[in-house]
Amino acid sequence: MSLTYTASLCVVCQKEAHGYHFGVLTCRACAMFFSRSRFRKEDYTCQKSSTCKHCRLRRCEEVGMGTGEVRRVSYSVIDPITKRKTDWIHIDTLISRAKKVLEEFQAPPTSLNPLQQLTGALKKLRSGQSFQPKFEESMAFDDYFSHWKKFMVRAAEWMMHMNQFGELPIQERISIFKITWAVWRRFERHSMSSVVFGKRCCDEKLLLVSDDVATRITDFQVDYSDLTIGNGFDWFRSSVRLNLLRLFDTVSRPCLYLSDTEVAFALTHIVWRYASRKLLGQTLQAADSILAEISENLHDYYQNELKDRELCS
Repeated sequence: MSLTYTASLCVVCQKEAHGYHFGVLTCRACAMFFSRSRFRKEDYTCQKSSTCKHCRLRRCEEVGMGTGEVRRVSYSVIDPITKRKTDWIHIDTLISRAKKVLEEFQAPPTSLNPLQQLTGALKKLRSGQSFQPKFEESMAFDDYFSHWKKFMVRAAEWMMHMNQFGELPIQERISIFKITWAVWRRFERHSMSSVVFGKRCCDEKLLLVSDDVATRITDFQVDYSDLTIGNGFDWFRSSVRLNLLRLFDTVSRPCLYLSDTEVAFALTHIVWRYASRKLLGQTLQAADSILAEISENLHDYYQNELKDRELCS
């Protein structure tokens, strides 16, 4: 099933919109223009031309922008315990690599149904997985972060195998990706860990960090010594560890009994259900379409599997 999508338009200039700014759907240019004009308290004179700033500001106000005070806020984030300025981790490079995939990747033509296509794509992305990975008890943050980069790109490529996703406007694809890539990676790694380690995965809390590295979560430490982090981070790290341990029962254990097709189905549901809670319009239309298709595909898969079992018996 193919859907036709149209890019949302800025209500001020009628060019492609990039989201809601000051309560109104606009492009970034109009949002910046309005913010700059209000902050500087500009008093434009009408030039009676298509580029008249006076008329542009009036249109901004007419469509409802500026219902509250516009303020420019500049401040540093201070650690509440150490009172030191917080260092930020910039992930623009990660986003740009994934964005390139989201903009340019084209899945090869195939006669497979959507669920079969996603299952095949998942198998391909997992083809480099070692079944005898090296175990690490600790890892430098930069090394740990590099694994995230790889799985970010993998998630983007896998999503592009969904026709409905690829047909969305690029800005919407990026928005969905930003919301879902981390939960995609988490489920994929836990499900793959159950394949590689079997029941040991749950009993010993074993998790694949990458294709070549695994760890025992109860012992695993990430070295953040190169970063400026206050003592309050210890609480955050212990909370993350607790959540990771819970995933062995809620995700890894059920995955012991899932086929590749069922994992691909679950990943697709996770992506679209997670995205549709935060995005509307075309995203919901795409979600309904792909989920309806793969549900039919899964039904056919079970029917064929049942026939195969009957033939074998």
